[in-house]
Amino acid sequence: MRVLACHECGIKQLAPRTIPHAESGYRVQCVRCDGTLITNRPGFEDRVLGFSLAGLIMLAMSFVFPFLTLEISGRIQHMTLLSGLETVWQQGYGFLAVITGLMVGVLPAGLLIALAYCVLVYRFTHQAPKHTLWLEKVLEWFIGWNMADVFLVGVLVSLVKLSSLASVVPGLSFVAYIAFSLCLIMAMASLDHHQLESWFTDNHSLESQKAPVNPSIMLQRCWALLIAAAICFIPANLLPITVTTVLGKSSPSTIMGGVVVLWEMGSYPVACVVFFASIFVPVAKILSLAFLFISVQRGMDTRQKERIALYRLTELFGRWSMIDVFVVVMLVSLVQFNTLVAFYVGPAVYAFLAVVVLTMLAAESFDPKTIWSEADRLQQNQQSSKDCLNPASAHGHVQ
Repeated sequence: MRVLACHECGIKQLAPRTIPHAESGYRVQCVRCDGTLITNRPGFEDRVLGFSLAGLIMLAMSFVFPFLTLEISGRIQHMTLLSGLETVWQQGYGFLAVITGLMVGVLPAGLLIALAYCVLVYRFTHQAPKHTLWLEKVLEWFIGWNMADVFLVGVLVSLVKLSSLASVVPGLSFVAYIAFSLCLIMAMASLDHHQLESWFTDNHSLESQKAPVNPSIMLQRCWALLIAAAICFIPANLLPITVTTVLGKSSPSTIMGGVVVLWEMGSYPVACVVFFASIFVPVAKILSLAFLFISVQRGMDTRQKERIALYRLTELFGRWSMIDVFVVVMLVSLVQFNTLVAFYVGPAVYAFLAVVVLTMLAAESFDPKTIWSEADRLQQNQQSSKDCLNPASAHGHVQ
Protein backbone atom coordinates (compact mmCIF):
# COMPACT_ATOMS: atom_id res chain seq x y z
CA MET A 1 0.00 0.00 0.00
CA ARG A 2 1.05 3.62 -0.45
CA VAL A 3 -0.24 7.02 0.63
CA LEU A 4 -1.73 9.18 -2.14
CA ALA A 5 -3.07 12.72 -1.93
CA CYS A 6 -6.13 13.44 -4.05
CA HIS A 7 -5.48 16.29 -6.49
CA GLU A 8 -9.02 17.62 -6.19
CA CYS A 9 -9.79 17.54 -2.47
CA GLY A 10 -6.29 17.08 -0.98
CA ILE A 11 -7.15 14.25 1.41
CA LYS A 12 -4.43 11.64 1.93
CA GLN A 13 -5.46 8.00 1.80
CA LEU A 14 -4.08 4.51 1.41
CA ALA A 15 -4.13 3.05 -2.09
CA PRO A 16 -2.69 -0.16 -3.58
CA ARG A 17 0.81 0.22 -5.01
CA THR A 18 0.02 -2.10 -7.92
CA ILE A 19 -3.15 -3.30 -9.61
CA PRO A 20 -3.52 -6.86 -10.96
CA HIS A 21 -2.52 -6.84 -14.61
CA ALA A 22 -5.61 -8.78 -15.63
CA GLU A 23 -7.98 -6.16 -14.25
CA SER A 24 -7.82 -3.79 -17.21
CA GLY A 25 -9.90 -0.66 -16.72
CA TYR A 26 -9.77 -1.01 -12.94
CA ARG A 27 -9.50 2.28 -11.11
CA VAL A 28 -9.20 3.50 -7.54
CA GLN A 29 -11.34 6.48 -6.53
CA CYS A 30 -10.97 9.00 -3.74
CA VAL A 31 -13.08 8.12 -0.71
CA ARG A 32 -14.23 11.72 -0.32
CA CYS A 33 -14.72 13.36 -3.74
CA ASP A 34 -14.80 10.30 -6.05
CA GLY A 35 -11.84 11.65 -8.03
CA THR A 36 -9.69 9.06 -9.78
CA LEU A 37 -6.47 8.17 -7.95
CA ILE A 38 -5.22 5.18 -9.96
CA THR A 39 -6.20 3.61 -13.26
CA ASN A 40 -5.01 0.40 -14.86
CA ARG A 41 -4.38 0.38 -18.60
CA PRO A 42 -1.92 -2.42 -19.36
CA GLY A 43 0.27 -1.75 -22.38
CA PHE A 44 -0.79 1.89 -22.67
CA GLU A 45 2.79 2.86 -23.58
CA ASP A 46 2.62 1.06 -26.94
CA ARG A 47 -0.71 2.59 -27.85
CA VAL A 48 0.32 6.11 -26.84
CA LEU A 49 3.59 5.83 -28.77
CA GLY A 50 1.90 4.46 -31.89
CA PHE A 51 -0.86 7.06 -31.98
CA SER A 52 1.61 9.88 -31.19
CA LEU A 53 3.95 9.00 -34.07
CA ALA A 54 1.06 8.45 -36.48
CA GLY A 55 -0.48 11.76 -35.43
CA LEU A 56 2.75 13.65 -36.05
CA ILE A 57 3.00 12.18 -39.55
CA MET A 58 -0.62 13.14 -40.32
CA LEU A 59 -0.08 16.66 -38.97
CA ALA A 60 2.96 17.13 -41.20
CA MET A 61 0.92 15.99 -44.21
CA SER A 62 -1.90 18.41 -43.36
CA PHE A 63 0.48 21.34 -44.00
CA VAL A 64 1.67 20.08 -47.39
CA PHE A 65 -1.45 19.71 -49.52
CA PRO A 66 -4.48 21.98 -50.09
CA PHE A 67 -6.80 22.04 -47.10
CA LEU A 68 -9.95 23.30 -48.82
CA THR A 69 -10.88 24.43 -52.34
CA LEU A 70 -13.63 27.00 -52.90
CA GLU A 71 -15.41 27.70 -56.21
CA ILE A 72 -17.69 30.70 -56.77
CA SER A 73 -19.01 31.65 -60.23
CA GLY A 74 -16.22 29.76 -61.96
CA ARG A 75 -13.49 31.30 -59.78
CA ILE A 76 -11.43 28.82 -57.77
CA GLN A 77 -9.38 29.46 -54.66
CA HIS A 78 -7.18 26.94 -52.86
CA MET A 79 -6.29 27.27 -49.19
CA THR A 80 -3.63 25.54 -47.15
CA LEU A 81 -3.35 25.85 -43.40
CA LEU A 82 -0.30 28.09 -43.69
CA SER A 83 -1.78 30.29 -46.42
CA GLY A 84 -4.94 30.68 -44.36
CA LEU A 85 -2.99 31.94 -41.36
CA GLU A 86 -1.01 34.22 -43.67
CA THR A 87 -4.24 35.76 -45.00
CA VAL A 88 -5.42 36.54 -41.47
CA TRP A 89 -2.00 38.03 -40.71
CA GLN A 90 -2.08 40.25 -43.81
CA GLN A 91 -5.46 41.66 -42.77
CA GLY A 92 -3.78 43.07 -39.68
CA TYR A 93 -4.84 40.37 -37.22
CA GLY A 94 -1.43 38.89 -36.55
CA PHE A 95 -2.21 38.03 -32.93
CA LEU A 96 -5.26 36.02 -34.01
CA ALA A 97 -3.15 34.17 -36.59
CA VAL A 98 -0.48 33.37 -33.99
CA ILE A 99 -3.00 32.14 -31.41
CA THR A 100 -4.73 29.95 -34.00
CA GLY A 101 -1.44 28.49 -35.21
CA LEU A 102 -0.39 27.70 -31.66
CA MET A 103 -3.67 26.06 -30.64
CA VAL A 104 -4.25 23.98 -33.78
CA GLY A 105 -0.69 23.11 -34.77
CA VAL A 106 2.16 23.90 -32.41
CA LEU A 107 0.63 22.82 -29.09
CA PRO A 108 -0.91 19.55 -30.38
CA ALA A 109 2.42 18.68 -32.05
CA GLY A 110 4.30 19.54 -28.86
CA LEU A 111 1.93 17.34 -26.85
CA LEU A 112 2.48 14.32 -29.10
CA ILE A 113 6.25 14.86 -29.13
CA ALA A 114 6.34 15.13 -25.32
CA LEU A 115 4.24 11.97 -24.90
CA ALA A 116 6.39 10.01 -27.35
CA TYR A 117 9.55 11.23 -25.59
CA CYS A 118 8.29 10.20 -22.14
CA VAL A 119 7.24 6.74 -23.31
CA LEU A 120 10.47 6.10 -25.23
CA VAL A 121 12.68 7.18 -22.35
CA TYR A 122 10.77 5.05 -19.86
CA ARG A 123 10.72 1.99 -22.13
CA PHE A 124 14.46 2.04 -22.81
CA THR A 125 15.73 3.19 -19.42
CA HIS A 126 12.88 2.19 -17.04
CA GLN A 127 13.36 5.60 -15.44
CA ALA A 128 11.48 8.85 -15.57
CA PRO A 129 12.73 11.44 -18.11
CA LYS A 130 15.10 14.15 -16.96
CA HIS A 131 13.80 17.61 -16.08
CA THR A 132 10.55 16.01 -14.89
CA LEU A 133 9.28 19.08 -13.03
CA TRP A 134 9.51 21.21 -16.16
CA LEU A 135 8.20 18.41 -18.40
CA GLU A 136 5.13 17.75 -16.23
CA LYS A 137 4.14 21.43 -16.33
CA VAL A 138 4.62 21.53 -20.11
CA LEU A 139 2.44 18.44 -20.56
CA GLU A 140 -0.32 19.89 -18.38
CA TRP A 141 -0.24 23.12 -20.40
CA PHE A 142 -0.25 21.30 -23.76
CA ILE A 143 -3.16 19.09 -22.71
CA GLY A 144 -5.25 22.03 -21.52
CA TRP A 145 -4.64 24.40 -24.43
CA ASN A 146 -4.39 22.25 -27.56
CA MET A 147 -7.59 22.63 -29.59
CA ALA A 148 -7.22 20.45 -32.66
CA ASP A 149 -10.63 18.82 -32.13
CA VAL A 150 -12.32 22.19 -31.51
CA PHE A 151 -10.73 23.58 -34.69
CA LEU A 152 -12.04 20.62 -36.69
CA VAL A 153 -15.60 21.30 -35.52
CA GLY A 154 -15.10 24.96 -36.42
CA VAL A 155 -14.08 23.93 -39.95
CA LEU A 156 -17.25 21.83 -40.30
CA VAL A 157 -19.39 24.78 -39.15
CA SER A 158 -17.63 26.98 -41.73
CA LEU A 159 -18.44 24.48 -44.49
CA VAL A 160 -22.11 24.59 -43.56
CA LYS A 161 -22.11 28.41 -43.61
CA LEU A 162 -20.45 28.45 -47.05
CA SER A 163 -22.73 25.82 -48.58
CA SER A 164 -25.23 28.49 -49.68
CA LEU A 165 -22.55 30.69 -51.27
CA ALA A 166 -20.18 28.36 -53.04
CA SER A 167 -18.97 24.85 -53.68
CA VAL A 168 -16.37 23.71 -51.17
CA VAL A 169 -14.20 20.63 -51.79
CA PRO A 170 -12.08 19.21 -48.95
CA GLY A 171 -8.44 18.56 -49.89
CA LEU A 172 -5.96 15.89 -48.84
CA SER A 173 -4.76 18.05 -45.97
CA PHE A 174 -8.28 18.16 -44.58
CA VAL A 175 -8.40 14.36 -44.54
CA ALA A 176 -4.91 14.25 -43.00
CA TYR A 177 -5.96 16.71 -40.28
CA ILE A 178 -8.99 14.58 -39.44
CA ALA A 179 -6.68 11.57 -39.11
CA PHE A 180 -4.30 13.62 -36.96
CA SER A 181 -7.16 14.72 -34.68
CA LEU A 182 -8.32 11.12 -34.29
CA CYS A 183 -4.77 9.98 -33.45
CA LEU A 184 -4.50 12.76 -30.86
CA ILE A 185 -7.84 11.79 -29.30
CA MET A 186 -6.87 8.10 -29.22
CA ALA A 187 -3.45 8.89 -27.72
CA MET A 188 -5.10 10.87 -24.93
CA ALA A 189 -7.76 8.18 -24.42
CA SER A 190 -5.05 5.49 -24.18
CA LEU A 191 -2.90 7.53 -21.80
CA ASP A 192 -2.76 6.42 -18.18
CA HIS A 193 -2.44 9.87 -16.62
CA HIS A 194 -1.83 8.50 -13.15
CA GLN A 195 0.93 6.12 -14.26
CA LEU A 196 2.56 8.95 -16.19
CA GLU A 197 2.30 11.17 -13.14
CA SER A 198 3.87 8.49 -10.96
CA TRP A 199 6.97 8.56 -13.18
CA PHE A 200 7.41 12.23 -12.35
CA THR A 201 6.44 12.04 -8.69
CA ASP A 202 8.60 9.04 -7.86
CA ASN A 203 11.64 10.69 -9.39
CA HIS A 204 11.56 14.11 -7.79
CA SER A 205 8.79 14.04 -5.17
CA LEU A 206 6.91 16.82 -6.91
CA GLU A 207 4.22 16.97 -4.26
CA SER A 208 6.75 18.15 -1.70
CA GLN A 209 7.93 20.91 -4.04
CA LYS A 210 4.51 22.48 -4.51
CA ALA A 211 3.99 25.56 -2.38
CA PRO A 212 0.78 25.71 -0.33
CA VAL A 213 -2.00 27.75 -1.88
CA ASN A 214 -3.01 31.00 -0.22
CA PRO A 215 -6.82 31.04 -0.67
CA SER A 216 -7.06 34.83 -0.37
CA ILE A 217 -4.47 35.54 -3.07
CA MET A 218 -5.87 32.76 -5.27
CA LEU A 219 -9.40 34.16 -5.10
CA GLN A 220 -8.21 37.70 -5.86
CA ARG A 221 -6.51 36.43 -9.00
CA CYS A 222 -9.53 34.31 -9.98
CA TRP A 223 -11.98 37.18 -9.47
CA ALA A 224 -9.80 39.56 -11.50
CA LEU A 225 -9.74 37.14 -14.44
CA LEU A 226 -13.45 36.35 -14.21
CA ILE A 227 -14.57 40.00 -13.97
CA ALA A 228 -12.39 40.86 -16.97
CA ALA A 229 -13.99 37.99 -18.90
CA ALA A 230 -17.50 39.17 -17.98
CA ILE A 231 -16.69 42.70 -19.17
CA CYS A 232 -15.28 41.41 -22.48
CA PHE A 233 -18.39 39.28 -23.02
CA ILE A 234 -20.50 42.42 -23.57
CA PRO A 235 -18.67 43.79 -26.66
CA ALA A 236 -18.12 40.21 -27.86
CA ASN A 237 -21.89 39.88 -28.34
CA LEU A 238 -22.81 43.44 -29.28
CA LEU A 239 -20.13 44.07 -31.91
CA PRO A 240 -19.98 42.20 -35.25
CA ILE A 241 -17.72 39.16 -35.27
CA THR A 242 -17.56 38.98 -39.09
CA VAL A 243 -18.13 41.43 -41.92
CA THR A 244 -19.31 39.94 -45.22
CA THR A 245 -18.85 41.88 -48.48
CA VAL A 246 -20.97 40.76 -51.46
CA LEU A 247 -20.69 42.80 -54.69
CA GLY A 248 -19.25 45.70 -52.74
CA LYS A 249 -22.01 45.75 -50.11
CA SER A 250 -20.89 45.02 -46.54
CA SER A 251 -23.08 43.34 -43.93
CA PRO A 252 -21.81 42.83 -40.37
CA SER A 253 -22.89 39.81 -38.34
CA THR A 254 -22.86 39.24 -34.59
CA ILE A 255 -22.53 35.85 -32.87
CA MET A 256 -26.28 35.59 -32.35
CA GLY A 257 -26.85 36.78 -35.90
CA GLY A 258 -24.75 33.89 -37.17
CA VAL A 259 -26.84 31.46 -35.15
CA VAL A 260 -30.03 32.91 -36.65
CA VAL A 261 -28.62 32.60 -40.19
CA LEU A 262 -27.74 28.94 -39.64
CA TRP A 263 -31.22 28.29 -38.24
CA GLU A 264 -32.90 29.98 -41.22
CA MET A 265 -30.75 27.88 -43.57
CA GLY A 266 -32.22 24.76 -42.00
CA SER A 267 -28.94 23.73 -40.34
CA TYR A 268 -30.59 23.24 -36.98
CA PRO A 269 -27.95 20.94 -35.41
CA VAL A 270 -25.12 23.28 -36.41
CA ALA A 271 -27.04 26.32 -35.14
CA CYS A 272 -27.54 24.56 -31.81
CA VAL A 273 -23.83 23.67 -31.60
CA VAL A 274 -22.77 27.28 -32.25
CA PHE A 275 -25.33 28.65 -29.76
CA PHE A 276 -24.23 26.14 -27.12
CA ALA A 277 -20.49 26.76 -27.61
CA SER A 278 -20.51 30.52 -28.18
CA ILE A 279 -23.32 31.79 -25.94
CA PHE A 280 -24.50 29.18 -23.45
CA VAL A 281 -21.06 27.81 -22.44
CA PRO A 282 -19.40 31.22 -21.74
CA VAL A 283 -22.39 32.43 -19.70
CA ALA A 284 -22.66 29.13 -17.80
CA LYS A 285 -18.93 29.08 -17.14
CA ILE A 286 -18.85 32.65 -15.81
CA LEU A 287 -21.82 31.99 -13.51
CA SER A 288 -20.47 28.61 -12.37
CA LEU A 289 -17.03 29.98 -11.53
CA ALA A 290 -18.59 32.94 -9.72
CA PHE A 291 -20.65 30.53 -7.61
CA LEU A 292 -17.56 28.43 -6.80
CA PHE A 293 -15.54 31.50 -5.80
CA ILE A 294 -18.35 32.84 -3.59
CA SER A 295 -18.87 29.44 -1.94
CA VAL A 296 -15.19 29.29 -0.99
CA GLN A 297 -15.14 32.90 0.22
CA ARG A 298 -18.16 32.35 2.45
CA GLY A 299 -16.84 29.08 3.83
CA MET A 300 -19.65 26.89 2.49
CA ASP A 301 -19.20 23.42 4.04
CA THR A 302 -21.91 21.46 2.20
CA ARG A 303 -22.38 19.93 -1.28
CA GLN A 304 -18.66 19.58 -1.89
CA LYS A 305 -19.13 16.71 -4.36
CA GLU A 306 -21.64 18.69 -6.41
CA ARG A 307 -19.30 21.71 -6.51
CA ILE A 308 -16.36 19.51 -7.56
CA ALA A 309 -18.54 18.07 -10.34
CA LEU A 310 -19.44 21.62 -11.42
CA TYR A 311 -15.77 22.55 -11.52
CA ARG A 312 -14.98 19.51 -13.68
CA LEU A 313 -17.71 20.53 -16.14
CA THR A 314 -16.36 24.07 -16.44
CA GLU A 315 -12.92 22.69 -17.29
CA LEU A 316 -14.35 20.14 -19.75
CA PHE A 317 -16.55 22.43 -21.85
CA GLY A 318 -14.82 25.81 -21.52
CA ARG A 319 -12.41 25.31 -24.41
CA TRP A 320 -15.23 24.57 -26.88
CA SER A 321 -16.19 28.23 -26.97
CA MET A 322 -13.26 28.70 -29.36
CA ILE A 323 -15.41 27.24 -32.15
CA ASP A 324 -16.68 30.67 -33.23
CA VAL A 325 -13.16 32.11 -33.34
CA PHE A 326 -12.01 29.27 -35.58
CA VAL A 327 -15.07 29.72 -37.80
CA VAL A 328 -14.09 33.35 -38.36
CA VAL A 329 -10.50 32.36 -39.15
CA MET A 330 -11.67 29.78 -41.70
CA LEU A 331 -14.12 32.13 -43.42
CA VAL A 332 -11.57 34.94 -43.67
CA SER A 333 -8.85 32.56 -44.87
CA LEU A 334 -10.94 30.89 -47.55
CA VAL A 335 -13.33 33.50 -48.96
CA GLN A 336 -11.31 36.34 -50.49
CA PHE A 337 -12.69 37.18 -53.95
CA ASN A 338 -12.24 40.94 -53.74
CA THR A 339 -15.50 42.77 -54.64
CA LEU A 340 -17.38 39.56 -55.55
CA VAL A 341 -17.52 38.11 -52.06
CA ALA A 342 -15.17 38.30 -49.10
CA PHE A 343 -15.20 37.79 -45.35
CA TYR A 344 -13.36 40.06 -42.93
CA VAL A 345 -12.62 39.84 -39.23
CA GLY A 346 -15.02 41.81 -37.05
CA PRO A 347 -14.05 43.81 -33.94
CA ALA A 348 -15.78 41.29 -31.63
CA VAL A 349 -13.27 38.53 -32.33
CA TYR A 350 -10.62 39.76 -29.92
CA ALA A 351 -13.22 40.41 -27.22
CA PHE A 352 -14.62 36.90 -27.58
CA LEU A 353 -11.13 35.39 -27.66
CA ALA A 354 -10.39 37.25 -24.43
CA VAL A 355 -13.55 35.79 -22.85
CA VAL A 356 -12.46 32.23 -23.68
CA VAL A 357 -8.84 32.68 -22.58
CA LEU A 358 -9.68 34.58 -19.37
CA THR A 359 -12.29 32.05 -18.24
CA MET A 360 -9.87 29.20 -18.91
CA LEU A 361 -7.17 30.99 -16.90
CA ALA A 362 -9.66 31.64 -14.08
CA ALA A 363 -10.56 27.94 -13.95
CA GLU A 364 -6.90 26.94 -13.99
CA SER A 365 -6.05 29.43 -11.24
CA PHE A 366 -8.75 28.03 -8.97
CA ASP A 367 -7.61 25.28 -6.60
CA PRO A 368 -10.49 22.77 -6.12
CA LYS A 369 -8.97 21.71 -2.79
CA THR A 370 -10.29 24.96 -1.29
CA ILE A 371 -13.83 23.64 -1.78
CA TRP A 372 -13.08 21.27 1.09
CA SER A 373 -11.14 23.77 3.24
CA GLU A 374 -14.06 24.68 5.50
CA ALA A 375 -14.99 21.02 6.05
CA ASP A 376 -11.35 20.25 6.88
CA ARG A 377 -11.22 23.17 9.32
CA LEU A 378 -14.39 22.01 11.10
CA GLN A 379 -13.06 18.48 11.28
CA GLN A 380 -9.80 19.71 12.78
CA ASN A 381 -11.71 21.78 15.36
CA GLN A 382 -13.80 18.75 16.32
CA GLN A 383 -10.69 16.63 16.64
CA SER A 384 -9.00 19.29 18.77
CA SER A 385 -12.05 19.39 21.05
CA LYS A 386 -11.96 15.63 21.46
CA ASP A 387 -8.24 15.76 22.24
CA CYS A 388 -8.85 18.40 24.89
CA LEU A 389 -11.56 16.27 26.51
CA ASN A 390 -9.39 13.14 26.35
CA PRO A 391 -5.71 14.16 26.58
CA ALA A 392 -4.52 10.56 26.74
CA SER A 393 -6.01 9.70 23.34
CA ALA A 394 -4.27 12.72 21.84
CA HIS A 395 -0.94 11.00 22.45
CA GLY A 396 -2.19 7.69 21.12
CA HIS A 397 -1.71 5.92 24.42
CA VAL A 398 -4.25 4.97 27.08
CA GLN A 399 -3.22 3.62 30.46
